[in-house]
Amino acid sequence: MSGFQKLLVRSLGEGVVQLGRNTFLSLTTVGLGVLILLLLNFVFSIQFFATDSLESLEQRADFSIPLRESPDMFELEALQNQLEQYAVEWQILSAEERDGVTLPQRFHIRFQDLTQVEPVLSVFRSARYTEVVGTWDREGEREFITVIENLLRLRKTVESAARVLVILFIAGGVLLMINTFRIALFSRRQEIAIARLVGAGRGFIAGPFLVEGIFLGLISALVAMILFVLALREITVLPGGPIFLYLWNHIFVWELVLSAVVGALGAWISVQKYLRGKLATS
Repeated sequence: MSGFQKLLVRSLGEGVVQLGRNTFLSLTTVGLGVLILLLLNFVFSIQFFATDSLESLEQRADFSIPLRESPDMFELEALQNQLEQYAVEWQILSAEERDGVTLPQRFHIRFQDLTQVEPVLSVFRSARYTEVVGTWDREGEREFITVIENLLRLRKTVESAARVLVILFIAGGVLLMINTFRIALFSRRQEIAIARLVGAGRGFIAGPFLVEGIFLGLISALVAMILFVLALREITVLPGGPIFLYLWNHIFVWELVLSAVVGALGAWISVQKYLRGKLATS
């Protein structure tokens, strides 16, 4: 067995032992980590729900605008050409009678990008096309635009919140780990000093703490995932199945990796001052 393998095996063993030695401290750290991750998973779920709702609306978002009985064909062609620059599908529907109601000839638009709803409708409101566009339901237009704007605002807010919370999680997680390992290292400072005096290497001393930090991060992530999945089953407002698949495919793996990295980083930062200068030998 190579030196690195021996060091890795020892670090794994000592890391597990230290978790049990500092039971209360470990449980406290895991509990706080779980709270942070639960909040983060909830934000990711809201983000998915907002995006999924928007995409679902995009698939069936359409609007009909009546045309004049004898529209100016030159301006109608100009209107069609202008619409080519937007992500919309359109067709001109003939006048028809449906359920006793006469529907005039109309421009039927299907939106592929909801951010373009207002710009597209503003084209039809342009004074240039008054000889093409007939009188249409402006109240229905305002309601349609309001719904779209609220969804877009929700998605933007949730995406911004998710980015901020990810940053806070990383910073807060690192600070949490630093505080945890400062307490643990203070109680073992004499052991570290003796190890330094007999010539132990940095990896020999720091390895178990790094492993402990990784374990704390992984345990926090796993517990948070289990609790969140159980909670998701009780939240009927959110689509539990699709959200679980989204988190499983896109979030949980990265959450595990990030939690392990945060734990190791906090342990590494904390142990540094015990590996240098007088603090390492006092």
